[in-house]
Amino acid sequence: MKRIQFLFIFLCCSLLNALHAQVITRGPYMTMATNNTIVIHWSTDVPATGKVQFGTNPALLNNSFSNLSYTTNHIIQLTNLLPYTKYYYSIGTATTVLQSDTNQHFVTLPFTSPLFEKPIRFWAVGDIGKQTQQQINVRESFIKYVGNTQIDGWILLGDNAYNSGLDIEYQNGFFNYYQQSVLKNIVLWPALGNHDYANNYTLRTTHQIPYIDLFTLPQNAEAGGVASGTERYYSFNYGNVHFVNLDSYGLENVGGNYYGLSDTLLSPQIQWLKNDLQANQLPWVIVSFHHPPYCMGTHNSDAEGDLIAIRTQLNPILERYNVDLVLNGHCHTYQRSQYIKGHFGLEASFDSNQHILQQTSGTYDGSVNSCAFVKNQHTGLRKDSGVIYMVVGSGGAIPQMPNAAWPHNAMQYANYADNGSLLLTVEGNKLLAEWISTDTNQVVKDKFTIYKNVGKSTTIHTSYPDTMNLKASWKSNENYIWSIGDSMRVIQYIATTDTMILVQDAYSCITDTFFITNSPNAVIETLVDEMGIVVFPNPVHTELNIQLSQLGWYDATIYNLNGDTVLKTRLNNTLSKMTIPLQGKLQAGMYMLELKNERHQVRRSSFIIE
Repeated sequence: MKRIQFLFIFLCCSLLNALHAQVITRGPYMTMATNNTIVIHWSTDVPATGKVQFGTNPALLNNSFSNLSYTTNHIIQLTNLLPYTKYYYSIGTATTVLQSDTNQHFVTLPFTSPLFEKPIRFWAVGDIGKQTQQQINVRESFIKYVGNTQIDGWILLGDNAYNSGLDIEYQNGFFNYYQQSVLKNIVLWPALGNHDYANNYTLRTTHQIPYIDLFTLPQNAEAGGVASGTERYYSFNYGNVHFVNLDSYGLENVGGNYYGLSDTLLSPQIQWLKNDLQANQLPWVIVSFHHPPYCMGTHNSDAEGDLIAIRTQLNPILERYNVDLVLNGHCHTYQRSQYIKGHFGLEASFDSNQHILQQTSGTYDGSVNSCAFVKNQHTGLRKDSGVIYMVVGSGGAIPQMPNAAWPHNAMQYANYADNGSLLLTVEGNKLLAEWISTDTNQVVKDKFTIYKNVGKSTTIHTSYPDTMNLKASWKSNENYIWSIGDSMRVIQYIATTDTMILVQDAYSCITDTFFITNSPNAVIETLVDEMGIVVFPNPVHTELNIQLSQLGWYDATIYNLNGDTVLKTRLNNTLSKMTIPLQGKLQAGMYMLELKNERHQVRRSSFIIE
């Protein structure tokens, strides 16, 4: 009898659902993309079956995955997809398409490779669920700026729903604001904030929060990296970028004690982080979490214990593993540090001479002191292990006056008056960061560029005559300035005599040097790419000082831009410093210094004489 009653009720519910016009109340939105899978979420007002139809042609969605269980919260994973391929999709029930338009699309991840060179674009913003006009302005400013450009991922920097991270708050403050636009076609990669935990200690330990149910995130290294075993923190790879999202507020139980992100000796999250960063083989590393180590905005990183602990305990680990960018929220402002290393104390202890590694704004726009940041492959070098720390908590809060110590001494740029979000574009060995503000008079109020492994010196041994292709080590939209008059990134050169060819960027910030020599049977020199060599002052006036850690005798040769030898001498490096008197010997201009030791190891560095 009970079985008959159950079947009757089930049939009645099914009939009512069939007669009721299904309404999508949330989504669609996408999470946990890989190179052959993706997860699509949406919710309906009444229980229904779920179906996703998809295909590479928006007019022919000829593939589908279904869930025949009746539910209001639909989660369907698409599998067996093609890598790095654009798909269009619709959502609905087993029998009815509820929503389908050409704005519903996604691109699967490419295969991971350090050599990946196609553009990768990620959007990052924190503290967005405020339900304000500012939140709308940030969204619209971003949409207008990027236009139809494909955005590959959206990093949420925590405090995604105010004030307590409730499901209804996610609905009212997050999904209602984005589900008819960016959520349809940008994959979500969220991080947790204190408001997602409702600022509640018990929830920090139990993790019983709506966030866990709302997002499907990689805990088993589904998208690359090392498996974390939890959706609260994870990593993933996209092309040549390794992304890490951490939980800076949750706690984990170890033997009855609870440890967080800054408890670097006992925290399981930290042990996983070290393993993950150690295993990474990709050139770019971007780490995101909510609480910033540097902030003088709506929070004070000198006064708040969690911020102090992160700076003193976590930052050394991030710098040790050569992380490039650290993205945070929490402070409802935008702040971007200089390219720094080794500052773990209070603001007053920040020393620009000691902690700033490259004295440039990084804006790379031809203005004074604006060269791009350069990070080379030798991780043991001082210039290679710095980090840029960014606070992008400007996604939705009403601007308010910052702390009296604003801005923090470590900051290159800071803005509390405008809201905005961050667009990151990685293309091969170039990273461009742009803060897209809500100021319609100046949308991009801050930007910077990082290059990796540029400013190279290359020796080419050949037999004359020889036709060869020469390629600048960096990618730019500006002209390339070759010493032989060309302006493209790749040029063809016919070598008939020994020569030196230089190529500079349009702002005289980067120089590649090609030494071409007719010596097919000669002893092959080993080029050590400027490793450990420091030339100063630069520009030079009376003497050229050279610092080099490796002691011994060196043959020093100075070349002009035509590749002619203009000065030769022999130096003995006994105190890690050598000097070449130049007063009256050479005319003003650019030169190249070459040092060659007895093992035929070569180091080169350019310098200018004024």
